[in-house]
Amino acid sequence: MFLIRKFRDVLMLLLCTIFIAGCWDRKEINDIAFVIGIAVDKEQDNYRSSLQIALPGQSGSTGSSGGGGGTSGDKSWFMLSNTAKTLRGTTLEGQKSLSRTIYYAHRRTMLIGEDLARDGVAPMLDLFTRYPLNRFSALPVVTKGAAYKVMDTDAPIEKFPSEMVRELCFLNMRNPRSLKTFTDAILSDGVDPFLPVASKVDNVPKNWKDAKTNIKLDGLAIFKKDKLVGMIDKAPADALILAMGEANAPEIMVKAPRGEGDIFIKLNENNSSLHPSVKDGKVSVTVQLYAKGVVVDNESNYGDLREKEILKLNDAIHQKIKEDIVEGVRLIQQKYHADILGIGRSIHQHMPKEWDKMKDRWNDIYPDVEVNVIPHVIIENVGIVNKPIGVMEEDIVHD
Repeated sequence: MFLIRKFRDVLMLLLCTIFIAGCWDRKEINDIAFVIGIAVDKEQDNYRSSLQIALPGQSGSTGSSGGGGGTSGDKSWFMLSNTAKTLRGTTLEGQKSLSRTIYYAHRRTMLIGEDLARDGVAPMLDLFTRYPLNRFSALPVVTKGAAYKVMDTDAPIEKFPSEMVRELCFLNMRNPRSLKTFTDAILSDGVDPFLPVASKVDNVPKNWKDAKTNIKLDGLAIFKKDKLVGMIDKAPADALILAMGEANAPEIMVKAPRGEGDIFIKLNENNSSLHPSVKDGKVSVTVQLYAKGVVVDNESNYGDLREKEILKLNDAIHQKIKEDIVEGVRLIQQKYHADILGIGRSIHQHMPKEWDKMKDRWNDIYPDVEVNVIPHVIIENVGIVNKPIGVMEEDIVHD
């Protein structure tokens, strides 16, 4: 009896090992090529994907050694670029010349070349959204010209140029467009997608010693559905981001109410909301903007910024914000017919019955929508000095 019980226990233990998964699908770190960023371009009928792959052996601090092994050179990354008829095909081609398995889960940014964006990004979105290792949190950015040239910059301030693009996106907007929000805008009614624009620049004039190439983020790429229809410069782009309530502590330059020169006001807190209305078949929308400001620079000869002059300065920044936003909205309404503020979506949310009547004609209605801007800015602080520094008392202009 004792032997039977002992045999049964041993048999149960052996059966339990069947259900222990263990590390059957393990991948050693030395067998993986970590993709940090990707640049995608269109060359005639082919796709070109350029992968920025981390070199673990070069990623430690100065003087360190070791890591993943098998690495060389002075950069912490290298580029692997291939062409194929399909985007998936470029990955398969790249894997043929790489001794490690390509791994996309650490990819943070995705640069899209201008030509590809104009042709339409829908064909490549299936791969980026279906394959689980392609994270929805990656930040897509449109480049001026070829994307691989922007990816292949020195960008010495960060370990990887793609990481620099990511940091610039977060400096530009509080909630940068991710692959998820970009795809959502393409598939939604009443809103058109947009992305930031990146370009390759020199950090100093070319004839200077030790010149490096760098990345600059300025302007917005405007889409109609999945196709790029145009790019707008930094000034109107900043105004539109402010109208969305997404600006990350922007600084507004206003002309001094009296005297000569300009004053810079930083909006530490800002938010906005859209309020649509339909009257006699005519659509209008009011943009309500709320912000708290701080005077960070006074390059004018205007006043000592006490109560009366602060009120004048408040009026000046209200007028400046209103003009900038109206100008930016007019540009995307009349030139690109693109609703990146989501005015149509706000009508859908606030007045669904009215939206049902007009959604099929929205592309025709949108260019004529009247946009009103009502800013509410409170200047809370003028800094540790009131009077403009370096201006003689008799030259200061007061209200």
